[in-house]
Amino acid sequence: RRLARQNTRPAYRILVGCCHGIASTPTWACSRSEFHRPSTIRTAGRMAPTRGSQAKPARRQSTLGPAFFKSSAANASATRAQTSVRAKTKGHASATVVSDRVQTDVLLAVQPVHLNNILTRQKNHEYRKYRLRDGVERLWLYETRGTRERTGSAAITHIATIPPNVRHTPGTVPEEPFGMGNSEFNAGMKQSRYGYPIMELYELARPITLGEMKTAWGMGGAPMGWCYVKEPMWQDRWGEEKGRDTRVKRVF
Repeated sequence: RRLARQNTRPAYRILVGCCHGIASTPTWACSRSEFHRPSTIRTAGRMAPTRGSQAKPARRQSTLGPAFFKSSAANASATRAQTSVRAKTKGHASATVVSDRVQTDVLLAVQPVHLNNILTRQKNHEYRKYRLRDGVERLWLYETRGTRERTGSAAITHIATIPPNVRHTPGTVPEEPFGMGNSEFNAGMKQSRYGYPIMELYELARPITLGEMKTAWGMGGAPMGWCYVKEPMWQDRWGEEKGRDTRVKRVF
C-alpha cells in the first residue's frame, strides 16, 4: 500500500527451490496488476537445472568358488581332530569331562543331621526332588552350617558313590535292609521324588571349606540344589586311582 501511494513500481521477489531436479512452487510478493504481466510470468516459469543421477558402483557378489569349499573342508577337519583328541583324553580318565565339568560327579548340600545318619549307616538312600542324569556315580556332600542345635562345618567333607543308572521312585525302594525314610518315600509321604542308594562313603583327607571353594575353585558360594564338580577340584581331591588313598579315606 505504501508503494502504491508513492507511485513507485512495486517490488517482487521470486523464490525458486529445487530438490532432486524438481522446481518448487515460486513465492510471489507483488501487486495484483504486476502479477498478470507476461514478463513476470515468464520469469517465474524458469526452472533450475536438474542434476543428473549418479550411478552407484555395483556390489560384487561372493560366489561359492573352490577357495570357499577348500576353507570349509579345512575347518571341518580341524573340528574332527579336536573331537578325536577329547575322546582319547576321556578314554584314559576315570570320569566324563565336558569343558571344565566332571559329569559323573555332582555336588550336593546336606544338613549335618542327615550326614550323621549316613555316617552311622542309619540312612542308606539320599532323596531329592530332582532326577540326576544317568551316569552320575558320585555325590560330593557339602555339610551346611546347620542350626544352633546341630552346627555343621560349612565344607565338603565326604564323597558317596551311587549306582550310575538306578533312580528309585516311590514304591520301588527295597524294604531290606532298613533305612531311615525309605518307608515314607515308598508311601509317597515325602516331597522328594527320586531316591539314590548310597553304596560307599569316603571322607576327604582335606575338607574343602567354603572359603577355598570361592578363592581356589571359583565358586560363588555354597551350593544351592546341585551342580557338577569342576575338573581341577576333582583332580585335586579325588583324581586317578593311583594315589587316591592319600586324598580320601574309605568309611564303608
